[in-house]
Amino acid sequence: MIFPLRTDRRLIHPPWINLLLIAVNIIVFMLQMRGATRGNPWWEGLQLYPIAPEWYQFFTYQFLHGGWEHLLGNMVFLYVFGNSVEDRFGPLGYLCFYLAGGVVAALGHSIVDAHPILGASGSVSAVTGAFLALFPNTRVMLLIFFYVTEVASGWLILLFFVKDLVYQLLDVSGVAYLAHISGNVFGFGIALSLLAGRILSREPYDLIALVSHWNRRRYFRTIAKQGQGRGESPWRAHGGGRVKVRPVSENEQALLALRSEVEHHLREHEFEGALVSYRRLIELDPRQTLSRQSQLDIANIAMKAGQYDLAAQAYELYLELFGDDDFATDARLVLGLLYTRHLDDAARARGHLKQALRRLHDPNRRRMAEAMLEDLGPGEAGVPTV
Repeated sequence: MIFPLRTDRRLIHPPWINLLLIAVNIIVFMLQMRGATRGNPWWEGLQLYPIAPEWYQFFTYQFLHGGWEHLLGNMVFLYVFGNSVEDRFGPLGYLCFYLAGGVVAALGHSIVDAHPILGASGSVSAVTGAFLALFPNTRVMLLIFFYVTEVASGWLILLFFVKDLVYQLLDVSGVAYLAHISGNVFGFGIALSLLAGRILSREPYDLIALVSHWNRRRYFRTIAKQGQGRGESPWRAHGGGRVKVRPVSENEQALLALRSEVEHHLREHEFEGALVSYRRLIELDPRQTLSRQSQLDIANIAMKAGQYDLAAQAYELYLELFGDDDFATDARLVLGLLYTRHLDDAARARGHLKQALRRLHDPNRRRMAEAMLEDLGPGEAGVPTV
């Protein structure tokens, strides 16, 4: 018995669609149980029958389950992995992806098996496939019988994929393993394509980034081995000269150490220590920026702690590097609030609020931005805005 409990990835947005999908699955299953006790299996027509399927069965079968154990296993995996995938895809994109994953999984099963199927496993497999492409190094806390441990998500997802592949080749009956495999491949392929096409913003630890890092390391190892085989320095240039290696200065060593401290404190949820280390970091070099998620986290933590100057600087650096990110508009709204109410910088507040209004669609947040702009007044002539 292996159950994932949680991942160490921090969410930016609440996963409302994923929670709604879990709720719908549970409600439908309770209605199934009620129908079974009354001798009315109304759901039988909503399963997918590969021989003569109705179009709607490709969707309805995804919300039916064969028992509490079947439901529990699917919902645990959906909760642990689906929250982060929705966080990257967005609510509407995630919903369409989830349903499409179930359809592709059903098609994969129908190619080789005529038995009717039900369950969310195909859709959940698409979600875990996408998670593998988006967050392969994310740590997952696992419950293995009564033992709790952590593993990299990539190894866990690949383990389940190989298990399904082996069971499919052995023709083990009772579970639609090809539906799992089809869902995995679909989810992985879609997420990887979105990353490669820059439709999804890239992160430092997605699969493409990790492969790029691995290729660079392999390239340098190859150069080193070639040089050692000829009895030469691997850093000798082709023209016979030597590549000069610049020593790392004490200042650069201090910056690297502080960046590492900040990341460590964030991972361990030691927020006070993270703020202390981050303030020392930007005092040493005001242009230092962390990874996208860490930069956003440190800005939010500083805001909640009332360290408004630090929060403003962190948000500004975040916008400079990740200005096209999904959260950029919210960051500008927060900066407008900071500069209006806490830092007394009307020009910067006005500039951020005007830019936020161009992309804000939520009526409540639009009203907030408009009210702050009205309080600031029209602005002085000749005063630059952000």
